[in-house]
Amino acid sequence: MMTMQNQRPESTQRGVVLIVVLIMLGVFSVIVVSMIGGSNINFKIAGNQQYRMEAKMAARNGVESYISNPANFALPLPTNNAYVNSDFNGDGVADMVAVVAPPECLRAVPILQTELDVTDPQDAQCVGSAQQNNSGLFYASGSSPTGNSWCSKMTWDVGATVNDTKTGVALAMHQGVYLRAIIGTTCL
Repeated sequence: MMTMQNQRPESTQRGVVLIVVLIMLGVFSVIVVSMIGGSNINFKIAGNQQYRMEAKMAARNGVESYISNPANFALPLPTNNAYVNSDFNGDGVADMVAVVAPPECLRAVPILQTELDVTDPQDAQCVGSAQQNNSGLFYASGSSPTGNSWCSKMTWDVGATVNDTKTGVALAMHQGVYLRAIIGTTCL
């Protein structure tokens, strides 16, 4: 019995395999190049997020350092910016610098006598009134203090900016601060 074989001559098949392999190699090369490019973009995005978080921490550090010094809210108010260094890697060199502007008083509102607790030492210094002719410490039985106390609630805005030329990050942060002051301390 004779079988027929449908085979092509060897010379025509050699070029087809080479072309298929070259096309697949080209496709894989394009995939690899695009993956490398995508990973580089991801590294840049992650680096930018890290720089932004460091700038945010530097600004927060600057604001908190400024707020923790009561002299920054005493009259006369500071007129110059404060510079607060932040060292993130512990090498002793400032990685970022926060520039904290002098605080801005937004408002001063008198504290009412009815808002005070005379048993609280912080409130006790405020008990009394310019409207009453007494110190506010002794009241007739059954009476309660009325009117404004000797203290006021002052609301301040403290702002810090971080501009780092090395990383290109720029950030501004504001923090509201509530302080109690003797009445008559005004917003300037």
